[in-house]
Amino acid sequence: MLSAVNQAAGTSNTVAISPSFAKVLGVALATAKESDGAFNPLIGPVMRVWGFNGAAARPALPEPAELDAAKALSDWHKVDFTLTPSGADVRLLMAGMKIDLGAIAKGYAVDLAWERLRAAGQTNLLIDLGGNLRVIGEAAPGRGGWRTGVRNPFEGGDLIGKFLMYSGEAVATSGNYERFVVINGVRYAHIMDSRTGSPVTGMAGTTVVAPTAMLADALSTTVFILGPQKGSALLRSHPGCEALWIPDTPTNLTVYATPGMAARLTPIGPTPYTLKVITSN
Repeated sequence: MLSAVNQAAGTSNTVAISPSFAKVLGVALATAKESDGAFNPLIGPVMRVWGFNGAAARPALPEPAELDAAKALSDWHKVDFTLTPSGADVRLLMAGMKIDLGAIAKGYAVDLAWERLRAAGQTNLLIDLGGNLRVIGEAAPGRGGWRTGVRNPFEGGDLIGKFLMYSGEAVATSGNYERFVVINGVRYAHIMDSRTGSPVTGMAGTTVVAPTAMLADALSTTVFILGPQKGSALLRSHPGCEALWIPDTPTNLTVYATPGMAARLTPIGPTPYTLKVITSN
């Protein structure tokens, strides 16, 4: 169905999509709107011009004309999205546009599994799909929830801290350390800011706690792009959401956190860090 929508881009054909697809795309477009395009489900052309998503490795940085063309095809405003009783009707207004739900679909899959397991009577479990987590109950009697760790983005498998996830909560992490390309000896991470057409720099990792895994997934990418100040401001419109940011400063390990996240976080591991709590403006 996603393929059908993308193949029809630039034509007059409207594609009917299922309720589940409509739910994910609707949240993705709403997140794009509230973040002023920091989150963008049309990011595919920008990803490819940098050598991601199956594109050939780049021998040099993209030319300005290439970036401008990719940015034009990533304009999320040019998605015609209309809810219907059976899902939604979708049309991409420009040929070459492609919906890319990579920053939200795994979270939705976790939520589906969580709902089905809860409906089946499961009372204590943790679902982990590639670092997208959601929990029910507690790990052991009296634990109060499930402990999870915050990865040190500069030291392989080391953790810098841990916190407790309460029943029903979800967690997602975005980082610059797993998917990247190397161009002219410089590493560029896969998290793109479609407003500039370039990979985000200056940030190594973000972790978001949210009431659902789909929301945590989308917001972890969004606040990675926005940074601590703008990201924490956006989270104030999402009750139950907390976050932390780790800037790309390996020689000066620093963690920025919303007040609720800072209160949960317990330092662990061999590397100390500086904690900075983000206060409201």
